[in-house]
Amino acid sequence: MALNDLIKRIEEDLKLQKKDGHIAPPENLDGKWDVLVRKEPTRFINDDMTIRADILRNFRKYSIFISDAPSFNPSTMDIRNLLYGGRRGAIRLLKESLSIIKEQGHDALLKKYPSNLCGNPHVFRYYGHEYTYRWLKHIHSLGLFKKYLENRLGNRFTALDIGSSYGIFSYLLKKEFGHSTHILLDFPEQLVLAYYFLGMSFPNARIAGYKELSDMGKIDRNLIEQYDFILLPWFFYEKLAPQSVDLTANFASLGEMKRKWFDYYLKSEPFLSTKYFFTANRFQSAPTYDTDLTILDYPLHDFSKLHFAISPVFSHTYARKNLFFYEKLIFSSQYFEFIGERK
Repeated sequence: MALNDLIKRIEEDLKLQKKDGHIAPPENLDGKWDVLVRKEPTRFINDDMTIRADILRNFRKYSIFISDAPSFNPSTMDIRNLLYGGRRGAIRLLKESLSIIKEQGHDALLKKYPSNLCGNPHVFRYYGHEYTYRWLKHIHSLGLFKKYLENRLGNRFTALDIGSSYGIFSYLLKKEFGHSTHILLDFPEQLVLAYYFLGMSFPNARIAGYKELSDMGKIDRNLIEQYDFILLPWFFYEKLAPQSVDLTANFASLGEMKRKWFDYYLKSEPFLSTKYFFTANRFQSAPTYDTDLTILDYPLHDFSKLHFAISPVFSHTYARKNLFFYEKLIFSSQYFEFIGERK
């Protein structure tokens, strides 16, 4: 799809959402996300619901909604990358993360799927690989999917990603399993970025946005399978019919929610009828996030364990110390990985 046509469709969706009164963000969010959903859309969506195409084309470079590493041009010709502690720390994290991907045996997938350049991210190039830190984390998730779920789900399945952001995981699964269908659930403004990312990456894809979903009653499997991607805003979640999803995935964001929203997703029919669950979240959300959730709140006991481990790709970061130094910062809680089949 041509860029102008894609932007036109996105703008039509936004204007229809505003007309229907679906622009206001949800209440009772974690403090971080309450700020983000009010502030970030103003960076690329105008008051009249038109899109700032120049920002959209660079949304990953400008870290719209979510950050990534590197957040700067990592060229070795830039003397600042050798001097400044923050930049050296980020480069160390990127090198360490690649080592983890290799240890896990997922480097062939990274070679097959180097970082997509849509959104104009700063890409780190190292030993023949092209990636960002966030991209590596999803390559790891793809590797786990192939190890534990590929033989069970085959090439035709429907996956729901709760808190999908702009859709890296859905993109990778679609690339690897061409007949799969993907439901991306997030704030509508995040789904604008997903519409752009997936629309540009798969020009011939059948994508259902707000316009296609707004007049529908229940969204069942027959309807879902007519599309490659369904961009489902959070307030349409309950439209998903039971037995319509084979796999529910979530990476990090369930642990960033207040209990009200955690229960909204995991105690509703779409999740209660899903056959497989794939998640990576904190053992304990506090004090980083304003919620009392812990691993004990996740319904892991409803599933037979296929995989459970401490995540090797969610553990620490590096932060600038003064100007020319950096220090290692351990996350307040480690992340667990879980893949299970409903009992």
